[in-house]
Amino acid sequence: MELTYKHARKTFSGFVLGLILFAGIFVFQGCKKDSTPNEQPANEVLVTYQKILIHQIDAIKQDLGGWKDLYPDAIPIINKTVYAVDVYKITYKTTYKGAAVTASGLVCLPQSDASFPIVSFQNGTNTSKSACPSESPTSYYFQLMEYMAGNGYIITIPDYIGFGASAQILHPYYDRETTDRAVIDMIRACHELLAEKDITVKYNGENFLMGYSQGGWATLSALKTIEANNKTDIPVKATSCGAGAYDLISMSDYVLAQPVFPGPLYLPYFIYSQQLFGAHSDPLSKYFREPYATRIPQLFGGTYTNTQVNAQLNDTIAVLLKSSMISDFDTGADFAALRSLLIKNSVTAWMPASKINFYHGTADMNVPPVQSQLIYNSFAALGAGADKIQFISLPGTDHELSLLPWGLKTINWFNGLKK
Repeated sequence: MELTYKHARKTFSGFVLGLILFAGIFVFQGCKKDSTPNEQPANEVLVTYQKILIHQIDAIKQDLGGWKDLYPDAIPIINKTVYAVDVYKITYKTTYKGAAVTASGLVCLPQSDASFPIVSFQNGTNTSKSACPSESPTSYYFQLMEYMAGNGYIITIPDYIGFGASAQILHPYYDRETTDRAVIDMIRACHELLAEKDITVKYNGENFLMGYSQGGWATLSALKTIEANNKTDIPVKATSCGAGAYDLISMSDYVLAQPVFPGPLYLPYFIYSQQLFGAHSDPLSKYFREPYATRIPQLFGGTYTNTQVNAQLNDTIAVLLKSSMISDFDTGADFAALRSLLIKNSVTAWMPASKINFYHGTADMNVPPVQSQLIYNSFAALGAGADKIQFISLPGTDHELSLLPWGLKTINWFNGLKK
């Protein structure tokens, strides 16, 4: 489930530099709300907030204009950019393994006193602590979502547990419970931010969810938890899931069947993070050959990027994994605990109350398009019709190059649905 941007960055290297040059950084003193006799009680979720960026309208339009020739879907987004954007870094309370922990993320607000919907954006696989949203707000990946607030949205971008304010923890990769809590509590922290005296933007009661790769899975997982628990404080209108792996058993089967797999960090990241999480106690040598079994803890310590981690592993599956892992994964008793964890953290279909679009590039070799097709088919089998679910193929694009088309199509879709 690696999400890299080698090709996109090469194509847009000049544009990326422009993004950074145009981003004005304004840092203000962090704030925390205290309760006084004449005020509402102290926040339950929000801890601190700090304005770190301002994007002016002209700069947003100029930067987005670099995409319009290759991506016509950018044009209506440019035309609907009518607000400058304030970007805040926030910290908030959530839980990890049953204990309180402080998490973090970005909230992007239109400069306005009008009311807008919330969009929660979940990012793809990341192994570097310094590359999470709150630590890298001017990166190529997160800049688009910050700019989208200029179309009239309140954008939340959680760091996930293990990054930002909770960087002391190894990110529990593809763990549904901790991911759901981080996403949902981030939205609730945003509600409290909007109630602060110095914040003029208002919430209009609508919510949208979107995410790509690991973020596609995280988005669908959060939606399922929201709807299953009837969380009426977060009424979701529509959800966009791009190139996610939802059935982790079939995704693992796919990886194990490949002679060469372009994102070898997937299984090591999941198995090692679940080991530290306490979900299993198997030694890494049970699954991985040397020198990789010994190397994995250092690789996932948070200082290496996805690309660097992959380079230190091996994309030849028979070299990376033990032969017993490849031959006995589906039925062997030694791998029953791992299969159980993968099943537990997969997202299965239900009868949705809101709209869901699945997007996938037809040339994706990291996460095969069948992952989106299978989950779409499962929703359809439960009776969800075209008014609820859609599967949209992105012709000819791989895992990297599907990101921008998915993001632009998603915002245009949301623009057509919001109040």
